[in-house]
Parts: sequence; structure tokens; C-alpha cells
Amino acid sequence: MASNKQHNLSILLLKDNFTSHDQVIKDDSRTKKFEIRDGTQHIGALYIRPTIPNPPRWTSFFGDTIDVSDIGLNKTVAGVLITEAAGKLFAVTFGHGRHLLQPDSWVERFGLKVALNSIGQEKIRTIDKRTFDAISRQTKEQASKATEARNFGLDVEQDLLRGVTGVPKSASMGSRMYGMDSLAVSTNFKIEDIETLLSRIHDKYLDDSYKSDFPWIDHINEVKGKSSIAELDTLLVSRVASGNFDRIWMAVPELIQWEQVGGFCFKMGSREPEFQDIHLPDFLNSLSDSDRQNLSKETFTKKYVYCIHVEGFLMETWQAYKCLYCELTDGGKTYLLSGGKWYAVADSFVKSVNQSFANIPNFKTNLPEYNDDSEGEYNARVAKEMNSYLALMDKKNISYGGGNSRIEFCDLFSFNQDIIHVKRYGSSSVLSHLFAQGRISGELFQMERTFRGKVNEILPKGFKINDHQQRPETDDYQIVYAIVSDIPGELDIPFFSKLNLKNSARNLRGLGYRVAKLKIDVDEKRAKLKKFRKRQKRR
Repeated sequence: MASNKQHNLSILLLKDNFTSHDQVIKDDSRTKKFEIRDGTQHIGALYIRPTIPNPPRWTSFFGDTIDVSDIGLNKTVAGVLITEAAGKLFAVTFGHGRHLLQPDSWVERFGLKVALNSIGQEKIRTIDKRTFDAISRQTKEQASKATEARNFGLDVEQDLLRGVTGVPKSASMGSRMYGMDSLAVSTNFKIEDIETLLSRIHDKYLDDSYKSDFPWIDHINEVKGKSSIAELDTLLVSRVASGNFDRIWMAVPELIQWEQVGGFCFKMGSREPEFQDIHLPDFLNSLSDSDRQNLSKETFTKKYVYCIHVEGFLMETWQAYKCLYCELTDGGKTYLLSGGKWYAVADSFVKSVNQSFANIPNFKTNLPEYNDDSEGEYNARVAKEMNSYLALMDKKNISYGGGNSRIEFCDLFSFNQDIIHVKRYGSSSVLSHLFAQGRISGELFQMERTFRGKVNEILPKGFKINDHQQRPETDDYQIVYAIVSDIPGELDIPFFSKLNLKNSARNLRGLGYRVAKLKIDVDEKRAKLKKFRKRQKRR
């Protein structure tokens, strides 16, 4: 069964709707097919796209079952073995063999599940993760020796685990393993025993024991299959076409300097209408009759949102699809569209995050409506109108931590010691920046007396801290996240923003703060009038 020679195999589990060997392989006249047998035993079919002769190392895995001398091979040639085990089809790829397979033919996260079940939580060497934060980051981290997942600093609610490397607990599963969609395993199995190895791997795929060590793994999964994405896009378009905008909206997809924004439009031209913000109904109204009647995903991928500078020139351009946010349920599962990507989210996790968001109390003091050119103008106006209650702290940055590091304590500080952060509504990444800002400021104010001293220096008379040397008492201060939004109804934000707010609020409460949220409504008529008057003055 085993040999002394180690082979590195990359294994994919094929989807059930691919039932024959030839159906899995792309149609290409250059691809050659070889039946792999061990005596009378049929092992599978090897598909190779030949090039110039020079056999690569992986051909040694097939031993005497195939004569490679008649095949044009080199070290970068693509090869894939299609074989059956446990009643399922598997693809074992070599070189660039995955490119020979039909797209969307393999099971997503197959390798990750097998690896987690095989490695266990204390034998991990590397992890690949995506973090949902102010800036969505994809990173790979490596430990100097096998260790637990928690030692990689994983945030189980904000990090999507994409891949993991480690040493299997059982030598029968190989000496090293990496799992993502495919499973990469280093093994000394021979070709004639491939069915035994794949059957063991399939048993690990069906095993749910990984959930005891990694219960958070299935909270969020990125949807990568083209057919699955197409189905979700079809559902999205169907809802929009029917006028059902529940849990569907548009938002600015990245951080922008709002004080420089003159407006938004969906077509370029001096006579095209400008809007204070981007909204789905306005976008749809900008389409031609033909586009509205034949709405499709391409309508959103081929149309753009334009951000116009206050001086009238083009400031930013975004694909309309990347500005879309959608939450929908299909087949008992919850899916989210955010930043142009679809995610499958466990329903229990969605309910937990939504409940946490609902449990954050609303700030008891309403702030005036927003009808300003920028957050800075709004903060200055509100502080002036409510000068006995609010102190303006916006743009009063504090140098702290060395170098060019500058921290803004908050935008508005109340007589009741409310630390208020104000931000225009936007996508998950925009709001995550707001929550991170509040968390960092709160941590420094609680733990660093030097920082408190610098805050005290810029606070106006009547708002100063009695003794900045002493750490604030529990419940003395409340951190308020105030979000400017012209979406009707109660404050609602994207799921990943709720997740970030949940985590930020948890950390701040751990430091003794109270945390509240506030929706600042928009007076669009007055805002448009003010901008019109300003432009007239410039002319």
C-alpha cells in the first residue's frame, strides 16, 4: 500500500451533477486521455495536455501503469486523474491540471473541512484568512511550529478562514496537509491504492467533528461557484425588477472625502441630475426603458456610479454592482452581497448579530438633521447651535504614539460626557472605519493618562476632565456612534457593519464604557438648496 517515496497530490471532490469522466474535462483537441489500470483493476482516466518532451516529477506516481515515453511532457504540463471512490468522482490534479476541469465542477471548501477534521486544533502551521474590517484584508500567516488556531490571533467573528496547513493526527492521512477548496496532501500511497486514500479522505469530509474544535467555521462562507453566484444574482435581479427593495440598497463602496463631494450621478453630462447620495430607485430611474424592462446582472456591471467634486469635475467612478448591498434568504440559508461578492451566512449567526445590534440602545438626545456639505460643516454647525451642551472636537487631532500618528478623540463631546463619533452612511468598509476609530480612541482614553491629558488641553472650558490622571470610572462616559442616513425608518446598516459594531461595543464595554447608536436624518431639500447657492457663488 505504501512506499518510501512521497507524492504531493492535489485532490478535488467533484459535484454530483458531473457524472462521467469526460463531462468533467474541458473540450480541447490537444488533451489526450489514458486509461489507468493495475492489471485487471481499472483505476481511472488520466487526461494530459502534452507539450515538449521532458517528463515532470509527478509522473513517477503512476509507475508502470502508463508509458510516458510516447507523451510529450514537460515540467509544467497539465494533468488530471479522474477516479471514483466512495461512490463519488474525484479529480487528482498535477501541474496546472485544474485548468483542464470544467469551471464550477468541484465542491467548495472540501479541502478545508478534510484538513480541519484530520489536523485537529493543535497541529496548525499556516492559515489563510479574510478579515472584514475597515479594509477587507486577505492574509496568510505561518507559525514557527504546529500550534492552535487561537495563537494566530483569529477573530472568530470577523475572520473568514479560507485555508489551513498542518500535520494530520493519523499517519494514514499523509505527512502534511493543506486544505482550501482542494486538498493538498503529501503521502506515500501508491497509485493502485488511490481508492483507499480517497475513501478515507471522503470519510473525513463527511465528518462533522471539526465543529467541536472550530464551531465558528461555518458562520460565513464566501460563495465562489459560478452557478451558485448566477442563481443568487438572478434572485437579486428578480426582486429588484418586482419593486421589492426590502434589504436591498446602494451605498458608497469606499472611504471618500465628503467635504469635497458635490453630488452623485448615474450618467455623465451637464444636464444629468445630481443626487446627495446614491439610492437604488434613483439608479433605476436613470436607466433607459429597454434596460429597465430587460434588467439583468449586466445592467449593474456595465453601468456606473459617478462621484462629482464640488468644483464640477469627476472625482470617483464605481461599478454599480459593487455599490449594491443585498440580504436574501433562499432554501433556508441567508446570503449577503457586499462589495461585489456573495457570502453564505449561518442563519443562527445572522440572528445573533441582528439581536446584538438591536440591543445597543439608541442615544437619548436627538441631534439636528443633516443638510450640510460635509461632516465637518455639520459638526461645527451643531456644536454652535448647541454650544451649552456640545463641544466641537472634530479635526482637533492629537499627536500620539510617535511619528506621524495622529488620533481624533471624537467629533462632538457632550456636557454629560458623551463621546460622539459622526459618519455619513456608507458600505461595510466605510462604517467599519468609524467603529475602529471609536474603539481606538476609547482604549487610549481609558488606559493612557498622557492621552487624557492631551484631550483635556483641547477641551473648552466647562467641558474639561476633573482629574485626567485618574482612569475614568465605570459608566462615567458613553461612546456614541452617530450615523448620517437618509434611508427611511430606523437605523439599519449592512450585516458586516453590524458585526463590526458588535465587536467594537463588546471591547468598549469591557473597558467600562456605555455604548449607544444614533441615526441622524437628512434634510435633502435644504442640502440641495445650499449646494446650489454655493455653486452659483463660485460662478
